[in-house]
Amino acid sequence: MTLPERLKELRKEKHMTQAQLANILGVAKGTVAMWEMGKRNPSLETLEQMSAVFDRTVSYIMGTSDDPSSPELSESAIQQLGAWAVEEDYMEVLMKYLRLDGRGKAAVEALINAEFNLCKAENTLHSRDNFQLTIRVKPE
Repeated sequence: MTLPERLKELRKEKHMTQAQLANILGVAKGTVAMWEMGKRNPSLETLEQMSAVFDRTVSYIMGTSDDPSSPELSESAIQQLGAWAVEEDYMEVLMKYLRLDGRGKAAVEALINAEFNLCKAENTLHSRDNFQLTIRVKPE
């Protein structure tokens, strides 16, 4: 489907006239008509406005995707992205530790032990139940 076809379809799904859409986007009614005839293309900024109006991705509006899902992330998707970011941070720290020589590893372990004991004494340790750890050692 092309941008003109998709735009017309989305506008009609929302029961909007060209004039109503033009008013929302801050453009002339004739501009919307030109988009729907394929004689002009909206700017990226306007496509982003349309994305909010129609609750569809820009690629769907442009006709380059047939995925009609909302561009808004669900709460579970946001939580998953956060979990992946935390995992990535921990992996980076662990990879740095694994690359240290014996002296560096001893220094890191001493710091971790000192901070662990301090948090334990202050009763501020996080529960082990909050974490799941899987480590795979790559064979040499």
